[in-house]
Amino acid sequence: MEKFYPIKMLELVKIEDPDADGGLTLFFQENKTLKIKIVNEKLVSEFI
Repeated sequence: MEKFYPIKMLELVKIEDPDADGGLTLFFQENKTLKIKIVNEKLVSEFI
């Protein structure tokens, strides 16, 4: 869960569902962005 510390306690500002890649993009305060998608039948998340 350490992976998600950068967005802990930040307000969710906007959601794109589906995004350009067919996944889900969550936009938080302080310009933090989390992209979630399915790759090879597994959920993959990355911060941008």
